[in-house]
Amino acid sequence: MRKWIDENTGREIRQLTDLPDGCKVGYFRFPRHLPGGLILAFGKHAAGDLVATEPDSGDVHPIDGEYGGFLGLRESDGRAWFYKPEPDREIWAVDLPDGRAEIVGTLSADAPGHPMEITCDGKTVILLDQHFEPGYPPLPTTRDIRAFWLHSYRPRHGAVWSYNLETNTAVKISELEHMCPSHVDTSPTDPGLIKHCCDDIGLYNPRMWLVRVDGSERREIIPWRQKEWTHHEFWWPDGEHIGYKYMDRRADTTIHEAPWGEYSPMPLQFGICDLNGREVYKSDPLCCYQSHIFVSPDGTWVCGEGTDGHSFAYAAPFSMSMSKVDFRPHATIHTPYIPSAAQGVETGFSADNKWLIYNDTVDGRLQVCAVRVDE
Repeated sequence: MRKWIDENTGREIRQLTDLPDGCKVGYFRFPRHLPGGLILAFGKHAAGDLVATEPDSGDVHPIDGEYGGFLGLRESDGRAWFYKPEPDREIWAVDLPDGRAEIVGTLSADAPGHPMEITCDGKTVILLDQHFEPGYPPLPTTRDIRAFWLHSYRPRHGAVWSYNLETNTAVKISELEHMCPSHVDTSPTDPGLIKHCCDDIGLYNPRMWLVRVDGSERREIIPWRQKEWTHHEFWWPDGEHIGYKYMDRRADTTIHEAPWGEYSPMPLQFGICDLNGREVYKSDPLCCYQSHIFVSPDGTWVCGEGTDGHSFAYAAPFSMSMSKVDFRPHATIHTPYIPSAAQGVETGFSADNKWLIYNDTVDGRLQVCAVRVDE
């Protein structure tokens, strides 16, 4: 395990992985905790493409097997599910880090879309069925304003489906006419509930939705007003709340020239609502724009990752009784910043809150790193 002192924060950094092709923890809102305090990460090695890291010792445990597309992880017992499209659209499950993989279901040939998630009981796969008109530019990775708006208003539509592995039946649970669903997340505690967002800028249309796997009770996660920007929503650990970033851009005259949240002059805040859409917490303005905000397993810490000009992994103690979130930089991020795509930091906590776990570029490759959290 390589260690060094951060050039800006003075803290000791631990490089937990050193795979030749790189290694990284998954997207910030994806579960990553395995039994025994291990952290799941994705990186190619001789025996597969998953590893388990242990931040206290720095040990890295390669996980044998190539499992296919990752669908979900139940952190309470390490049960993980994967999708293998060939030859028979199979759903596999394995108890990580060292269990034996088994087939737990298949998708019928006419099941629509592509598997993206699975419910916490492993019984229902969530499918995204997205349709894009060809010829429109991708989301730009520069501040190309024309390309940004062309991408934002490109013709598209899509739907979310649930697929019951026991009955082999699919149900359309959410459909959008001029946007596509995105960021699908199944509840960590309720196997009948999912949330998703729309792939829209989020200023002119409601963005975040809850719906049950039978298609009932579809509703906005939080009541929306035009130009109030809520983004990067995630499940709170109790499954009874949802966290999100909030920016009030109703008085912002720069929207059309600077639609990116990170370049808006308006302050960013952190919000939490309950499942009835009632906002139960909103922070004071944060120290800077945070590309993502996330929470520790016990809800007593939050973390962030900075943005253009603020390239750090941040952490702060958290209580709903305190409106101030005192984000402090813990580790410098050396990955170049990309508008709309950030830096791939994916900051999160170890199970015991002792370590901030994140991705950073080391010798030209993303690797998993750790820094001790301030008490």
